[in-house]
Amino acid sequence: MKTSIFDDLFIFEMANNHQGDMTHGFKIIDEMAKIRDKFNLNAAVKFQYRDLSSFIHKDFINRTDVNHVPRLMSTRLSDEQFEQLLKRVKERGLKSMSTPFDEISVDRCVTQGMDYVKVASCSADDWPLLEKVSQSGKPVIISTGGLQITDIDSLVSFFRHKHTDFALMHCVALYPSPNESLNMDFLDRLIHRYPEVPVGFSGHEDPENTDPVKIAVSKKAVILERHVGVPTDSIKLNGYSMNPQQVEKWISAALDAKAICGDSEKHISEDEKNSLLSLKRGVYASKNIKKGEPLSLGDVYFAMPCQKGQTTSGELGQYRANLTASKNYEKDEPVYEHQIQNDTVGFIRSIVHEAQGMLYEAGIRIPENCTVEISHHKGLQMFRETGAILINIVNREYCKKLMILFPGQKHPVHLHKKKEETFHLLWGDLQVVIEGTAHDMTAGEILLVERNADHSFSSRNGAIFEEISTSHLKNDSYYTNESITRMDLMERKTILENW
Repeated sequence: MKTSIFDDLFIFEMANNHQGDMTHGFKIIDEMAKIRDKFNLNAAVKFQYRDLSSFIHKDFINRTDVNHVPRLMSTRLSDEQFEQLLKRVKERGLKSMSTPFDEISVDRCVTQGMDYVKVASCSADDWPLLEKVSQSGKPVIISTGGLQITDIDSLVSFFRHKHTDFALMHCVALYPSPNESLNMDFLDRLIHRYPEVPVGFSGHEDPENTDPVKIAVSKKAVILERHVGVPTDSIKLNGYSMNPQQVEKWISAALDAKAICGDSEKHISEDEKNSLLSLKRGVYASKNIKKGEPLSLGDVYFAMPCQKGQTTSGELGQYRANLTASKNYEKDEPVYEHQIQNDTVGFIRSIVHEAQGMLYEAGIRIPENCTVEISHHKGLQMFRETGAILINIVNREYCKKLMILFPGQKHPVHLHKKKEETFHLLWGDLQVVIEGTAHDMTAGEILLVERNADHSFSSRNGAIFEEISTSHLKNDSYYTNESITRMDLMERKTILENW
């Protein structure tokens, strides 16, 4: 899986601008650094930047009856004071981030060398500010509180066209946010809708509530953000900011959830195998069976326990036409046979099932009754190393095929004299080598392969791509490997009319 600069990032936002108190600001930074060190985190401290002389209208700058203005004015810091705090962040090995609320503050983020720029939910539709942020050259993290999905579509399109590294944060702009408002399933939609965009969760729920962060991690949020502070005799935290002890509990909950979720691979331990084996039925001879006889259902019965190394009922059910007794068995004796003889049908079936699974995972549907070709240039048993699956969608004056490569699979060097083709990668990773030049493709990219151009392709983790071409003609594939060239077409292909 591709990694990014946003992966596993914890963001600590300094609550209420640390009350405008430098000593208190240093204390928050130091406490978060201790927590970062304790858990070995990728963590950033986030400030908020406003050029108050321009951000607040001159007629309201000293008003005490306008929401937020008194708090902003009372916690105001100079550029020099922010630079001192930023220096402390860097000294403590934390990453730096700030939310600029105006264009001048974006420039300040750049000149001060912030690692990230954060866009607040209230600014996520402030297009003059977004334009300025896109010009900063900094990685951008955007909170999406209050935005409809169509608004987020516009954001994604904008920052993609600006070639900006950016991430999205699911966020509910209620302070604090009750559970019923969190709508955590929306994370699924963001991740599915924008598969190339890192997605995180910015929480404002009760500081003692660690359930949302567990859910966010289970849904594969890669960035987690909370407001943090340090209460004192004179400073009381608001209802959505965490003290250091609550931050530790929040991080522990996130890390526990990550450990529980694991990864997308299926890991089966020996203990799990043994536990399941103790519940399986083993194969026992229902009569005397002679060596060399094929095992049939009429010759055996199934019962517990299944002893170590014994054939299971599932194995015999799946491979009964290909299991043969390797010794004499007496009635009621456990059967120990696992050697599959020439199980071509079973092997092809496993290929088909894996390919169908990849299509399901990629969300790709194909028409019914397509002709499917399993190409195996070095023999069917070497298919998973060398070969490909071709699904013929249409072949007229134009041609469209769907190509599937398994993880680690390669398709050998060849060319077409009559056919020109374009590859469109739909899912996974693909490397295409054309005339000796490697092209590493990511999902959505297209690549032209002209007539008479030597080319091959391979995938590290599996790929599904479209081949769009002029008409496909038999015997128009010319391989540089002479042993493949000498093969009859049917020797290197298995054709399935209905899979």
